[in-house]
Amino acid sequence: MATFNGYRGPRRRNPPPQDDYHDFAKESGPAPKLNTRIRDYVKGTPVSNAGPTFIREREIPTPDEISIPKNDEEAEVPVNQVVGPWASKEKYLSDHYALLREDGVTPLRNVVSELKAEPHILEKDSVENACIYEKVFIVGLTFAQSGVAAKVTFSLRRAEKKIHWEQSKRLQQGTLVALTPVSDMFAKVCKVAIVAARPLSGLQSNPPQIDIFFGSPEELEIDPQQEWLMVESARGYFEAYRHTLKCLQEMAKEAFPLAEYIVGVEREIRPPWYLQKQPVKDLSSLFHGTGEKYAQVDILDGQWPNDPTSELDASQVAALRRILAKELAIVQGPPGTGKTHVSVVALKVLLANKRHGDPPIIVAAHTNHALDQLLRHIAPLEPEFIRLGGMSLDEEIIRPRMLFEIKQATKLSVIPGGMKGPAFTNMRKLVKEMQALLKPLTEGRPFNEEVLRAYGILTDGQCKCLLEGAANWVDTTMPDSEVSAISKWASEELIQANSRTMPDDFGFEYEEIYLEYEQLNELEAEGKLNGDDDFEALKGEQVTFDEPWTGRQRMDDQSSDNFESVLTTTDLWRVPTESRGLLYRCMQRRVKHAMLDKLRRLAKEYERHAVDLKIGKWEVDTNYLQATKIIGCTTTGLSKYRGLLNSLQPKIVLIEEAAETLEAYVAAACFESIEHLVLVGDHQQLRGHCNEQELEGYPWFLDVSMFERLVRNQVGFTQLTRQRRMHPEIRRGLMPIYPRLEDHPSVHSRVPVPGMGGTNTFFFSHTWPEDSDDLMSKVNRTEAIMVVGFFNYLIHNGMTPKEITVLTFYNGQRKLILSGLRSHPNLQGEKFRVVTVDSYQGEENCVVLLSLVRSNQHNNIGFLSAANRVCVALSRAQRGFYIFGNARMLCKASLLWFEVVKAMRLRTRTFSATSVAVGSSVVVTSVQKYATSLAHALATNTEKSDPASNLLTCPYLLHLFDLKKMELTEVPEVERVAEVPQTKHPVALPPKATLASHFAPLQSPFTPRPYTPAQHPQVIIQSTPGAQAFRDFAAGGHTKADAASIAAAKEVAAKELLRQLDEENEVALFGDLADTFLSASTNELKLTATRQTTDGTVRKTFEGVYRSPDRGSNSRMQEPSLLD
Repeated sequence: MATFNGYRGPRRRNPPPQDDYHDFAKESGPAPKLNTRIRDYVKGTPVSNAGPTFIREREIPTPDEISIPKNDEEAEVPVNQVVGPWASKEKYLSDHYALLREDGVTPLRNVVSELKAEPHILEKDSVENACIYEKVFIVGLTFAQSGVAAKVTFSLRRAEKKIHWEQSKRLQQGTLVALTPVSDMFAKVCKVAIVAARPLSGLQSNPPQIDIFFGSPEELEIDPQQEWLMVESARGYFEAYRHTLKCLQEMAKEAFPLAEYIVGVEREIRPPWYLQKQPVKDLSSLFHGTGEKYAQVDILDGQWPNDPTSELDASQVAALRRILAKELAIVQGPPGTGKTHVSVVALKVLLANKRHGDPPIIVAAHTNHALDQLLRHIAPLEPEFIRLGGMSLDEEIIRPRMLFEIKQATKLSVIPGGMKGPAFTNMRKLVKEMQALLKPLTEGRPFNEEVLRAYGILTDGQCKCLLEGAANWVDTTMPDSEVSAISKWASEELIQANSRTMPDDFGFEYEEIYLEYEQLNELEAEGKLNGDDDFEALKGEQVTFDEPWTGRQRMDDQSSDNFESVLTTTDLWRVPTESRGLLYRCMQRRVKHAMLDKLRRLAKEYERHAVDLKIGKWEVDTNYLQATKIIGCTTTGLSKYRGLLNSLQPKIVLIEEAAETLEAYVAAACFESIEHLVLVGDHQQLRGHCNEQELEGYPWFLDVSMFERLVRNQVGFTQLTRQRRMHPEIRRGLMPIYPRLEDHPSVHSRVPVPGMGGTNTFFFSHTWPEDSDDLMSKVNRTEAIMVVGFFNYLIHNGMTPKEITVLTFYNGQRKLILSGLRSHPNLQGEKFRVVTVDSYQGEENCVVLLSLVRSNQHNNIGFLSAANRVCVALSRAQRGFYIFGNARMLCKASLLWFEVVKAMRLRTRTFSATSVAVGSSVVVTSVQKYATSLAHALATNTEKSDPASNLLTCPYLLHLFDLKKMELTEVPEVERVAEVPQTKHPVALPPKATLASHFAPLQSPFTPRPYTPAQHPQVIIQSTPGAQAFRDFAAGGHTKADAASIAAAKEVAAKELLRQLDEENEVALFGDLADTFLSASTNELKLTATRQTTDGTVRKTFEGVYRSPDRGSNSRMQEPSLLD
């Protein structure tokens, strides 16, 4: 057990206080109760200067944080403690706050720095993925329930493209943007804002417009004539960070349950406190037809029922037992092992044992999609669940159970003492006051003398003189009553201000559609201003600015500061006509400054009441939530709704996809009242996403989840071991990652892929070179043609498009393949599933085609080196899995791919001895009445041939497709055998080699043999007389020189040996199957091959030995630990 001398966190050994209000029954409609915990949480106690500094940072980044580059000392980012315990709770929270904030802010900071260096840069030339909007003008304000928002218009000139806004990542709700006056370009002025709303009606207008919230009321701007430049980063989405950052600040002021495990990394986990008080539980729901036999089971006495009527396998039972009996339960579920099923069964038991008055169980997942999947499984157990959040595509099951829909169906009366009503009243008063204040900016006329006098710009005497002089002024174009005295005074010195965004009409083509808009909606769903308000536009009264006039500024005008003294003149009619334009500008500027100062004070007060309104809404929401048994939200929602959930005093939280979530998001689940936290996931699949890739590596490891950190520090967990998804042939490719993974009997009966002659897995190996598209994403055009053709072949043989998924690691290749499928004449009108690996975790399909793309002479495999991504890619298929890539290069560059190819290479069953699971040719069959030439389909993409000309007399025909030659030939009858001929050596699967972890350096795929003189001639360094004389003269320096020479010679010999061994193993992997075998007794893989010299007569034989390292019998996870 790890020794931890730092902070251990409080141990709650007394029951939490009971809720102070009764259950709310919708049928009887009792008066709702007031829950004061919400206002206590949101308002909190004043932050003391003696506390940690990070709790005093504001929610939205400051202008200095964005615009001022950090020096080396300021840029120091704390190191993430992924091995061993943290020093204290404060250190844990502050460091994760700093890391998360750095990841959220850095993308925009880099964009601002780039604009400072190159003010006129276009988007296409930006190396920081900048989105740049110019001609930005503030055209109005919206008084929304969450604050005062500014409505801005902008131009897309620097994008040089039109935008499909409904499928664009640009200016998503919650995105962080920075603004600067065009005359400043971030030199001195930087305004930080958040996109408040992006209604499509506004974006699709010309010019487009959006609403933004400035970072604070003190930074609000209203000048309609000020032109701004606005930028955002295409790589960052701050909305996902801001709520969690606020949550970490609140947690620093609270107790931290379970800190002994999360902070202190204790490995022995105790039972939850509520279970210690009452360990006897009803488990009868787990076993069918057992009556009351398991209605009273003591979970803690060690006598767990072992009944064959249970639907769970042994590893699932062990996981269930851990979930029920440990206050921090970690369950690792490899692909297809049913981890969601285990979660649902555990919830079934917990619900069966829930007592009256117990708080709701909270379930969470990383994405809205995963959360809806989990809730659909929960619905049969508890149909009255409630889902928090702003988005669900499930209209039948999930949508009716969203809090917003429930509130619409069942209205509550006013809560006595609640804050909602008073907050609304106060906000309406402030809106009227701000509307009156801003009225001069909305009238479309120059400021009149009354406005100038009201703001103290003009005295009563000056106004009297202006009115007297204006009485003699005549304008025949409009009634005299509509022209103010100041307009008559300024006369022709008033000009139209160039203060609006002109419509874009540049003839640009449309920007490429962001086809991963499912992920886009995932992001924006959590950016909604209200979880119960799924509208795109802000609701609230609006003010539209209309200030078209300003004063003329002549080229020879002096500085406006010189005209301040002129304003002391009583009779302004004596001011020269040519100076009146600039004098009006001065008065206009002073009015707007005074107006802005007062507006900011009112906006600050308005914001305080907006917080009260939020509290009042949550006080209503608690009356709905406290009556339900299960509440669902995303991991972002755990932070966003933390004040609401905290008021319910939850005891149990279950998080799915916990290994795909950054640690801070999971830490937000540690409410002060929590007694039981369940984490379900798989750290060997995808990790959490960071904006800054550098923070994913050493020494920060920000992408390492709490789940993975605790598992690798040997905190207790349970792994599921039996998979129910993949055909055994497909599962075999996962052996290097999951050596203990077993097959459920049901997967042995998977239907073979039609037209593939029993070949359910194959690695089509080629050497076609990769390329890059316009966005520098990697593509392989020839490989894409191959994938499209193979997709078409599968459709010809009876598969449907919805049964096939095409995966790739690169967005450029995804777009290329999708374009090829859509343009294929045989596939018109079909819908295709072509996605990146990162967006497909948790999904599966009958057949998966994996396009690897990478093929180069430098053995650079990019994303393919990430074991987590490879794991996801290899585990999505149920019946058939076909890989397209350069297998030889992958084996040289990656130990993991070497092991995967080796596992696929050692097949035991095929239709022909010439057909193996890795290579450039494969035996296929056509089971269609009308056969289509596979070579024709793959090499050309032309339309189907005449069916009559392809009529087969034999309903079952074997073909051999050669990938390199793009030829299809019929296999002679004599070669059609059902089994591989038995070799003289037994064929067995090799044990898994030690894989390099995220925290260890990459190991070589090959283990060299011991160096002996018999294998290579001894290298002898001879001394010359001149060298000997030099050594004598050097008086002793010869020893070091000799040692260096000998070491260099040995290094050359060793490199040559390694090169030779690499070559031998490559030949063995891709040569004749009969030449590769495993000696189980010696645990060594013999690699032999023969090759001819250039004259074709002399044969030379090489032999190598691959030794699989001994893992030991106590290797718990069959992988290296961080503590090793």
